[in-house]
Amino acid sequence: MADPNAAILVVDDVAENRDLLMRRLKRLGFSRLDEAANGHEALAAIGKTAYDLVLLDIMMPELDGFGVLDALKASGAIHDLPVIVVSALNEIDPVVRCIELGADDFIFKPFNPTLLRARVMATLEKKALRDRTRDELRRKQVELNEARTLQLALVPPAFAGTVDGRVLTIDTLLEPAKEVGGDLVDYFPVGDDRMALIVGDVSDKGAAAALMMARTHAMFRALAARPDAPALFGDPARAVGMVNDALSRGNAGCMFVTLTLAVLEAESGELAYVRAGHVPPFLRRADGGLSRLQGFGGPALGVMEEFPYRSAQAVLAEGDRLLIVTDGFTEAQNAGEALYGEERLSALFAELGDAEEPGEARVLARLVSDVRGFEAGLPAFDDMAAILLALGPDGVPAG
Repeated sequence: MADPNAAILVVDDVAENRDLLMRRLKRLGFSRLDEAANGHEALAAIGKTAYDLVLLDIMMPELDGFGVLDALKASGAIHDLPVIVVSALNEIDPVVRCIELGADDFIFKPFNPTLLRARVMATLEKKALRDRTRDELRRKQVELNEARTLQLALVPPAFAGTVDGRVLTIDTLLEPAKEVGGDLVDYFPVGDDRMALIVGDVSDKGAAAALMMARTHAMFRALAARPDAPALFGDPARAVGMVNDALSRGNAGCMFVTLTLAVLEAESGELAYVRAGHVPPFLRRADGGLSRLQGFGGPALGVMEEFPYRSAQAVLAEGDRLLIVTDGFTEAQNAGEALYGEERLSALFAELGDAEEPGEARVLARLVSDVRGFEAGLPAFDDMAAILLALGPDGVPAG
């Protein structure tokens, strides 16, 4: 039922018509009633009071009903304020024009009291439903914004310092395509001599993917806090296998996580990594040469319990840079549905990082900027996450 406390404005230049409508509305149980004798008075009243319904005459002096509807449409108020036109105009063209200007309904004069009651009640009920829907959407948007803030807070800040005598520079990036997303980026020390890097991508977007991402993040962090963390991450396949088993059990939603876990032994530059269904990392040597870490450790996490993941190895030297990204970079699309692609990313990364491009954050910013330019204003295709590791020479941070 319509709310009897609804505020209604009656607009008509004829006092007898206003009086008749007001008496009919009072009989329906409405008490919050105002009236206006022309369009200017109506707009002034609407500017001061949050009405739930306006009953509007068309033919009025000074400013007619069409002018009122024009003004409400121009201000955007027509989207929140239902208007029923009550007019003696009995041709179809005025009706069409009123509906085009945003009126919810049209009643011809002299009006039938039963029809008036039905139209008023139905319009107020629809407004109440729209208001509840709008409030619910607003509440959910607030929750999503808070979730986005919390998710971005999981990303560690940039690092420039020494680990076991080796200077490392690390930069991270996370840009969810929606309010929250399923990409994961993290790094943390393991013992006194190793640094672990993680980039992952959950097989979905939105809130469910964000929860899966947070769960995966928490599991790796929990392993890093264990007393045997150096042994677990010394062979990263062990850590990946343990997280995979936990994600695979009870995975009713069949969500999975592509992931690369790379563990650098700082002093020697030896890198052990597991690529679980993920985009192969990019390795830019100090001399500008570019290669890919193609070692495949196994399928995405959460697909198959007790899978025997395998680690692969590489050696990094001073001046080398390691870039790990999610497919939000490589599978970004333009208007022609062409993919940005790994070759384009490889070519740009090979050009970056020299003396004219100081700072790892600038490298990631350039990569993101190039992808956004390729998309040419289209909505982001997918979440984007990246981590960039650089080994600096002789105790001086890289870049």
